[in-house]
Amino acid sequence: MIGTGSAEEFIDDAEHHNQWWSDGTSPELSHATDLTPRSDFHRVLKRTNIHYTDDVESLVYAIHGQTGIGKTTLLHQLVAALLDTTEFPRQNQDLELTSALSPRQILYLPLEDSLYQLERPGNDIKRLNQVIDYFQTHVAPRQGQKFILLDDVQALDFDENRKAELLDLIDENTYVFLTGNVRAQVNHSTVETADTVDEFEGPWPILPMKFIDTVQTGEGLGVEFNEAFRTRLEQFQSPDLDGPSPIKTIRTGLSGTNSETSLDTAVETLSELCFEIFDEDERNNLHDAARAYLRTGGTLHQTDDASIRNDLSKSHFLLFLYKELAKYRSIQQPENLHRLSSIAATNAGEELQYTDLSDQVGVDRRTVDNYLDVLDEGIAVTESHDYSLRRYRRTRLYLRNPRHLVLLSQRQEHHGFEAYEQEDTLNHEFEYKLARTVAFDHAKRLAYQVDAYDVEYTETDSGLVDYILHHKGHVLPFILSYHPHTGNAETIAEEFDPESGQHTESGSEELQELDYQAPYRFIVTDSLPKEVRKDESLVIEKDETSICYLPFWLFLLIC
Repeated sequence: MIGTGSAEEFIDDAEHHNQWWSDGTSPELSHATDLTPRSDFHRVLKRTNIHYTDDVESLVYAIHGQTGIGKTTLLHQLVAALLDTTEFPRQNQDLELTSALSPRQILYLPLEDSLYQLERPGNDIKRLNQVIDYFQTHVAPRQGQKFILLDDVQALDFDENRKAELLDLIDENTYVFLTGNVRAQVNHSTVETADTVDEFEGPWPILPMKFIDTVQTGEGLGVEFNEAFRTRLEQFQSPDLDGPSPIKTIRTGLSGTNSETSLDTAVETLSELCFEIFDEDERNNLHDAARAYLRTGGTLHQTDDASIRNDLSKSHFLLFLYKELAKYRSIQQPENLHRLSSIAATNAGEELQYTDLSDQVGVDRRTVDNYLDVLDEGIAVTESHDYSLRRYRRTRLYLRNPRHLVLLSQRQEHHGFEAYEQEDTLNHEFEYKLARTVAFDHAKRLAYQVDAYDVEYTETDSGLVDYILHHKGHVLPFILSYHPHTGNAETIAEEFDPESGQHTESGSEELQELDYQAPYRFIVTDSLPKEVRKDESLVIEKDETSICYLPFWLFLLIC
């Protein structure tokens, strides 16, 4: 029989990965704390602190995301923030949990970098139980909270029964953090024995950093934003900090769920944010930063070499497609996931027929649907469907990471965008593709903020309404007018008929009876009309239609 490892070897391996038990820190922690923490880290730390101060005894915090997205770095930064032997982070020092734990209260296990995946199904949980038992009885103090961080749980052979076994390992006064590639791998809240856990957080996705978070890190955009400005941005989207929160006000008003913050208030606040709160220099800097963001893809890198960055980004993405997603859903031909991702890069939001996709990939429609479902679960490629259900044989595909659009498109198409810095080469067509892709990704994030059904599209006689968000008939249509495709956006806005929407009941073919209303039509543009700049109001009236112009940078900022 092939030997894998004894209990002693698994325990020795755990001691190797938890060097802080004896040294108070480790090279991995030192490296992680040299990197700028992303907003996901601050959210995890703050949410965990809330549970801690509320005396929650047991917690499962689930995180998922693509290979190379930063899950392991986040966990190491969390360990560093909790330990009383390190000084990290530079923010959130006032949280009760920050620097509150001794090194022996924390167990970190990188399951893919250990021996667990060499074990037979079921034995991996047994070995994990032995390591956790050793930690609880021989390492951790008898009193106080214990933290167990399990990185890359997809290395374990998980089904619902084994998820239950994992939850059974959780003792009282224990917080468990799980990371995996897709939501289903880390979602334990539906397990039958879940009542043994006091609270569940997530599963929360880790995505490429959105625009506002990238600005707040102050890195990689080639535009100088001082610390005071970045602090203001954090305040603008958080009602928990002192001062006005205009971005929060805008999101609440766009959702249509708060009678005290209406859509009118949201639109008024958009104009105030653009022309009164930000001065001209800040507006210009944000404009330049938004264009730079199209190049960087919202990713923090550990090297300045553009070719190495690209190689890492592409290899991580292909590893995710060929290994993780293919294994997760038993895909026999993972190259078809790669092919569909490349089709999404080449077409960048253009309408495609499912029959053409089937012919190009060489499989039937049902298999194409299965592939697209897998890519959506991996937040790699997302579909946008027709708002009116009239073109149900067609779809639009968007890559969710703009850097993947660069890496999977043809060289002659993306020339000038290989590096991360602005070059002399002008390539307006590809910049438009990137802007369209980034705007879709941010519209998906805005849809979550405003509790919208999804991000859809519809055709008018004059052109496309690119992104439509709606919630129970409350409709927000966005038209992208970005050079060189500026076209006749106002005419499209006037022609859009919100009553053309058709949506079925959940789990049914029956249409919902909704009163579709769109009091405002939004035009997302990289160049505001002179009339708007002169009046310092984003809203113009065309016949009976209220049109709100949004600078591209402002749209990204509120998502």
